[in-house]
Amino acid sequence: MITAMTLALTLFCASAAMAADPIIGTWKLDLSKSKLDPSESSLKAQTEVYEELAAARIRMELTRINKEGASTVSLSWPADGGLVQDPEGGLPQGMTVVEILLKPGEWYVTFLMNGKQITTLHKSISADRKTMRQTVRGLDPQGRTIQQVQVLRRQ
Repeated sequence: MITAMTLALTLFCASAAMAADPIIGTWKLDLSKSKLDPSESSLKAQTEVYEELAAARIRMELTRINKEGASTVSLSWPADGGLVQDPEGGLPQGMTVVEILLKPGEWYVTFLMNGKQITTLHKSISADRKTMRQTVRGLDPQGRTIQQVQVLRRQ
């Protein structure tokens, strides 16, 4: 009986660990491998920390350091995709963000300003789970077209 319970608990823990989206963890921007928009020229570092929360949610804390200093935004969304919550008010007024889960380790993010789509971001984790590539297309806050590729490394 105890052996059966131990086996069941082991299988449950193993399947729960495998179920975690590969995005969970700490990621640092590799500036030398990224192709950033000129508007990002003052960016010195970027770290994204993703964690699983209770009630099947994912939380991301994004920290960016540029010549003006550091800024941090904390966001969360359903683990199977959905509307992003911004409890600390870190997003610009009028912005809505939707995270769409394509498959574990692959996300498509849509940014809307006052209901109009302005930017998309495609996040994809490599097969070895060591690299995340983020392709950004859309408009910056000044309305200029941007296209960039961010390469992040798992820490």
